[in-house]
Amino acid sequence: MEIIILTACEIRLYGADTVQKISAYQLFTITFIFQLGTTIIFGFGGTAGREAWIAELISCSLGVIIILIYTTLMRMNPGLSLVEWFPAQLGRWIGTPIAFLYPLLFLYTVGRIVADIRDMVSTTILNNTPLLLITGLFVIIIAYCVYGGAQIIARLGEIFFPIVILIFSIEIILLFSSGVMHITNIEPVLEHGWGPIWNVVYPAGITQPFGETLALAMIWPLSKTPSKVMKITVLSTLLSGIMIACLDIFVISVFGGVFSRFLYPLYTLLSLISVGKFIENLQMFGVLYFLMTALLKGAIYMYAALKGVQQLTKLKSYHALMIPGCIIALLLGMTMSQNIAEHIYYHHFKILVPYVWVPLFIILPTALLLVAWFRQLKK
Repeated sequence: MEIIILTACEIRLYGADTVQKISAYQLFTITFIFQLGTTIIFGFGGTAGREAWIAELISCSLGVIIILIYTTLMRMNPGLSLVEWFPAQLGRWIGTPIAFLYPLLFLYTVGRIVADIRDMVSTTILNNTPLLLITGLFVIIIAYCVYGGAQIIARLGEIFFPIVILIFSIEIILLFSSGVMHITNIEPVLEHGWGPIWNVVYPAGITQPFGETLALAMIWPLSKTPSKVMKITVLSTLLSGIMIACLDIFVISVFGGVFSRFLYPLYTLLSLISVGKFIENLQMFGVLYFLMTALLKGAIYMYAALKGVQQLTKLKSYHALMIPGCIIALLLGMTMSQNIAEHIYYHHFKILVPYVWVPLFIILPTALLLVAWFRQLKK
């Protein structure tokens, strides 16, 4: 008979819920797919033109530094999740209100992912389908995954990871076989200098998707090998950054600098694949990419939001919060923007990135790390 002994820390952290541990491989897969997220279909750094791939590699390098801050905080607060770092270091009266900002942000981000699905699916494959049906089904699937806990989400990552890699490999083979790629389109490099590149790198490049990895700090205490979390997260960050840079290179080699005009560059790229007039119109690969990565990312964000509220309010289980959380995410996804331009270019780049993500993903964690170091020095 297998006897599971819960430590005092685990009982305090997860309450009456069953403690579900995830393996190192599972953590790697969910981190990798989470970081691909919606970037895999929207593309990265379109405003940098031909240098988008350079901006991605620089963003990835700086993103590793941001992630090292997160994982260092995890090691300085062993057994605690993201929302418990702040009360532990700043005290209950200051730390708890700050910690509440993260579940609210995570829930809002689920709404943004629902809006992404609404716009992508309705404009590509299901033009005449009611938007409420599309978003409602997506939220129901997220709820089903989240209800099963972190272990179900981790297994979802295990399933999606080989599919994403397989599709990516097939895509490379077919693109080269189609003869639509021209490496000369990447030139001239740095035609407009470093200015457009740095405008992409900061703040949007290092916060999405790398700063968003902070949401996984709600799952890190569940790792079977906490000592490997830092190495696994950094490795998955480097691989996801390289993959996104490769996708940028593919798109640029086909469309040149004008790829920034496309709303869904990967989807458009796949439409050009033609091998022997037999293998054509593979846009469904792009939709499949998007649905898998968006689903896993939405499930992780929803789990992090509900789990964060549960821990801060001392509830026994987060399951009681699922219906209200899903309703809020659905309403946000249906109402936060009137069109894709408002959703992406105004709400995201003009408001969310500079005024929300930079403070919550960069400034607050860095300040918390300094406080934690100072407290350790005093001791």
